[in-house]
Amino acid sequence: MTTGTRRGRQDAFLPDALDLEILESLVEDGSMQYKEIASKTGVDKRTVAKRVEAMKERGALKITADIDWAQIGAGAYAFVGTQTGLGEKDAASLYAYIREEPRVIEAYSTVGSDEYFLVVVDEDLQSLREDVLRKLEPLTADLSTAIVSTRIKSRNHAKFLRFLIDRKKAQK
Repeated sequence: MTTGTRRGRQDAFLPDALDLEILESLVEDGSMQYKEIASKTGVDKRTVAKRVEAMKERGALKITADIDWAQIGAGAYAFVGTQTGLGEKDAASLYAYIREEPRVIEAYSTVGSDEYFLVVVDEDLQSLREDVLRKLEPLTADLSTAIVSTRIKSRNHAKFLRFLIDRKKAQK
């Protein structure tokens, strides 16, 4: 059974400092023009274009929109951990539900206290509970849910990329 994309299975993409600087520019503004990135990084825009396309082809870069779900009316945001003590058939049913349910916006197979980790979004807590979590219950052996009340820190890819750039430069 194919269970999803496993991290670290394909040949690793090993970015150099320029690749990381290009990524840093793009996470700050995904619509940034190659000319502007070239100016920031001190290289030709054709070099930027070539690097960006190579990263896209390898799957290292995918430019998407980051949505604040609460701002558009989806105020119930939950992290769901679960396990299955069930057989292959039941696991296949769980995977099918996860893939088909549009309110499950991310899902991972994990190592740790939970076998699976899901991110679920809905308009309100009642519909999240009744329409999503209740349907998960018969597919799992254990289900734990944490409802987000306050975001403490948003994703900060740029800050992490800056950390990687500085580390790579220090290693030279």
